[in-house]
Amino acid sequence: MKLQPLKPGAAEPFAYSIQSIDGRMTEVPMVTEVGDVPGRHVFSVLAPKPVPADAISITFLERHPHSTQTFLPIRVGRWLVVVAPSLPSGEPDLANLRAFVAGPGDAICIARNAWHAGLTVLDQPAEFGMQMWRADAGGDGIVFNLETPISLTI
Repeated sequence: MKLQPLKPGAAEPFAYSIQSIDGRMTEVPMVTEVGDVPGRHVFSVLAPKPVPADAISITFLERHPHSTQTFLPIRVGRWLVVVAPSLPSGEPDLANLRAFVAGPGDAICIARNAWHAGLTVLDQPAEFGMQMWRADAGGDGIVFNLETPISLTI
């Protein structure tokens, strides 16, 4: 699968781009539930060497039925945004998976209950701010291991 550049609206309704347009940030729809509590985290994603374009492989997808996750780049080069809808069975719809290359000016809010790949950086070690709205519901991390990894190319 060939990666596309991340453009506003391209990943909706599974993820919402947050980009500066004429000095203003785009609006993100409210995607919380009653009883949500904010959790704020800053974490580092280390990539000791760039991931070669011919070696990008997605082996699992995850979703959070009761939470959104917003990723705000602090120090980053290119990174991936991979999202997919759900099938009626609840599993990810791999035939309709979407994959994008984001850059240092891109932030993203992964919608509640949307299938997505883990955060992957391509060019250099990176640091992101992450805000996650968690409902006090438990069981909020569902992982789907792929029988056949998905290969992505730039």
